[in-house]
Amino acid sequence: MRKKDKKAFSILEVLVWIFIFSMWIISVYSIIITTLNLNDYNKNYIIASSLAREQLELVRNIRDSNYKKIQIYNQINPNSDNHTRLFEFDKYYKVENDLASTATFPISVDEITDFWEWKANLSTKMQDYKLCIDPNNFYTYSCSVWNKQTPFYKYIKIEKVKYNDWSDITISSAFKVTSKVIWYMKGYHEFEIDAIFTDFKRL
Repeated sequence: MRKKDKKAFSILEVLVWIFIFSMWIISVYSIIITTLNLNDYNKNYIIASSLAREQLELVRNIRDSNYKKIQIYNQINPNSDNHTRLFEFDKYYKVENDLASTATFPISVDEITDFWEWKANLSTKMQDYKLCIDPNNFYTYSCSVWNKQTPFYKYIKIEKVKYNDWSDITISSAFKVTSKVIWYMKGYHEFEIDAIFTDFKRL
């Protein structure tokens, strides 16, 4: 009778040990998965923030190049004789480095005439401002078969600058640039940063 009790008790111990070990394995696995997901998010967040800041720097470069040529500070292409092509309020633009030998200015700006946002439009209506990587490892809006797809979409928005949040009075010699990068990888994510550019040399 005692031998049977000891044998039953041993089986119970093994079952308890298996249960505890299984819980430990599941916990470790969950921690590893969470860490990997967090690493992926942090990597993409750093890339998105860099891309968004780069867009602001490109606009700043355009403004400063206009000053160098003593032109209108918000002219899109400082090397162009078309002084009417300016950044317009409440419009969206794609802005990127233009390294082509035929480029008249090393920064390309194109208006987004059909603007869409949110995750439901990522694979359809937002393809025009999706980013890919070309064979030279540069980000580009051209997603041809030779370029590598990325999860990122980027654009800028030009807005008027108000004196304050409660006033409709705007500053005529300034504009606000909102730079935004969107990506979808294990969830929908956004990074947004803005800056105000003024015609400070003529204020």
